Amino acid sequence: MFCKSNILRWALLLVILPVVAATVLAELTLTLIEHQQRQSIRDYIDTLGADGLGPGGYLRENLDIHVSDGLGGQVRWITNSQGFRSDREFSLQPPPGVLRILTLGDSFNSGFRVGQKEVFSSLLEQWINQHYGKCEVLVTETEEPAIALYCLDRFGVKFHPDVVLLGITLGNDIAQNYFSLDSRYSLTMDSGGVGIERHDNLQKSRSPEGYMIPADYLEPRTTLEQMVTELGRWLRKRRLLCRLLQDDEPITSGWVRNPPRLFDPNNGLGMYTAPPPPEIAEAYLKLNRILEAFQTYCDRRGIILAVQIFPQRYQVSSRDWERAAAYYSLKTTRFDLMGPNKKIEDFCRKHDIFLIDPTAAMAADCARTGATLYLPRGDMHWNREGHQVFFASARESYGVLAARGFAAVQGRDLTPTRQGAKAQR
Repeated sequence: MFCKSNILRWALLLVILPVVAATVLAELTLTLIEHQQRQSIRDYIDTLGADGLGPGGYLRENLDIHVSDGLGGQVRWITNSQGFRSDREFSLQPPPGVLRILTLGDSFNSGFRVGQKEVFSSLLEQWINQHYGKCEVLVTETEEPAIALYCLDRFGVKFHPDVVLLGITLGNDIAQNYFSLDSRYSLTMDSGGVGIERHDNLQKSRSPEGYMIPADYLEPRTTLEQMVTELGRWLRKRRLLCRLLQDDEPITSGWVRNPPRLFDPNNGLGMYTAPPPPEIAEAYLKLNRILEAFQTYCDRRGIILAVQIFPQRYQVSSRDWERAAAYYSLKTTRFDLMGPNKKIEDFCRKHDIFLIDPTAAMAADCARTGATLYLPRGDMHWNREGHQVFFASARESYGVLAARGFAAVQGRDLTPTRQGAKAQR
């Protein structure tokens, strides 16, 4: 009996060890291949300039390159001499009868790992040209709202846009604005107008890493549960297992440590807390200040301002939310997935700011089709289909905006009414 037991153990080892060795070897091989690919294939970081802001925000000028699409392939990336993501140049003054739209925002706005003609702004330009009249869309990368206002004031206004489209990525844009406004960027609003200044030599007094989601927003976990969770996180990062199982981790965190941070630059979970902790409430007040400054700035120059919301992936996909809640041990009753949208909508309605929020429509499309609209491995960015669905979900609002824009181009003054504000939503 003892001999049979030993034989069984050795037999199991002879079966398991080769499998483990093959798995480790395959994992190391895939890691080496992907490392070599990263060294040889350009990525989004290569589209950003090293010399600070220009008309195209942080985008590098005069690019015609291919960058990674995050799916094993490559996409084309072109910028003009001004830094806008476009294959043509723009005069400072728009041609007669042409509607000029300046889009401000982060990597969602400029099209992270998405092809030149697949970004929603390109789809918008093509659609307006087909249905309304000649249109030019100037695409920038400005990271967060305070930088966007600074870029508009220093560069964008010189191109005389008829419409400014300000993108707000829910979560990280609000967090970034919280730490940059009143530190690196100072804002003034008075009878003389809006002023925004940049202080490059000013050190931030606070770090987002110091703020954590309070324990009463999280489900308690035993030591064993924590170990299982960490093992699951480690397994999800194994390339071979992810490919074999076609598994994908929930939206990633900017930090590995637990508990999750209030101001995480990727998942943005703190912005969805309900009720929000004092720091989050203050972050929304700072967002309101910058939005009011945008509206005042644009009003004084006859520019139509529109705010468009870029939702988090767990707002669009219920499965993503289930996985994120389990991954971060969230008490789901302490989070309001539409909370940021409601806050922004209330402020925009109060200040007659045109709002484009396709979140609900995108979620409905995702539920109906089951399509994956985001890049893999917990990436917060849309894939090509995500940009298409975003544009399709916002198309009705874009139509209202285009009509107003062309009326302004033609010299007509359409004052927003409550009925018009309702139509835009």
